[in-house]
Amino acid sequence: MSKIIMIVGFPASGKSSLTKEYIKQGYVSLNRDSEGGKIASLVPKMEALIDEDKDVVLDNTFATILERKQFIDAAHAKEAEITCNWLKTSIEDAQFNACYRMMELRGKLLTPSEIKAEKSPNLFPPAVLFSYRKRFEKPTLKEGFDTLIEDDFVREFPKDWTDKAVFLDYDGTLRDTISGGKWPTDPSDIKILENRKKVLDSWVEKGYTLLGVSNQSGVSKNNPTDEVVRECFDKTNELLGLDIEYAYCPDNPAPVSCYCRKPMPGMAVEFCYKYKLDPRKCIMVGDRTSDKTFAKRSHIGQYYDAEDFFA
Repeated sequence: MSKIIMIVGFPASGKSSLTKEYIKQGYVSLNRDSEGGKIASLVPKMEALIDEDKDVVLDNTFATILERKQFIDAAHAKEAEITCNWLKTSIEDAQFNACYRMMELRGKLLTPSEIKAEKSPNLFPPAVLFSYRKRFEKPTLKEGFDTLIEDDFVREFPKDWTDKAVFLDYDGTLRDTISGGKWPTDPSDIKILENRKKVLDSWVEKGYTLLGVSNQSGVSKNNPTDEVVRECFDKTNELLGLDIEYAYCPDNPAPVSCYCRKPMPGMAVEFCYKYKLDPRKCIMVGDRTSDKTFAKRSHIGQYYDAEDFFA
């Protein structure tokens, strides 16, 4: 009797890695991304493999009961045993995985326009994950599966990710404006908040790298320009007397089109990949809920509110 494994889960949930484990056990993989066509086109291919007495692993997201039903019915008609292996990876971990995959495949975090131009099905915008979450129907044995395996996701970081850093928001955390605006639109408008340099120097002495992560959505409306934003970051570093490498998101906050805008984990993943940081050893300092959520999604070990950190 042929055995069929249907893997269910978010894009970037770890399905490809699990599929490889089944292939090692002798299963033949069927995947729409490699085979082409629609999901339904895999059904006759699965049936043909069953006729050859092959075991099959189906590697697609299979979000809905209807998508899964055609394979379950075909397997039963062929008297094959079908198991659902549900990867219960959260959308937050899938976001982290998607960013890590970009670093592995392209060496950088892709911009929305770069993602849009991508032909690889493994590189996709955040909307793909949001769409899956909206459509997803929890698999159950009532659908007709012979067995249901539920796997919780366990995060494993590369073994050479051992260093540590302090991630820092800028506006409201390191600096304020002289004019009273929400963010500086000119380098001359920057005011460094109290006790910043002294505290940061102490963390540098402890061996931490200082890294800036900031949302700068004004750039999407050219207010301020990208050039001015960089000038303001450089002026902030100059006033602090510190060489903080910074990354920032210039994209419009809605609809979400990128992985770099906090609380998305993109900037953290990019820095961790570049400097081999163990996020669990790292610290995030900010002043907004999005900073705290960013730390959690990025698996950063500790989050501090700016007022407490610099007290």
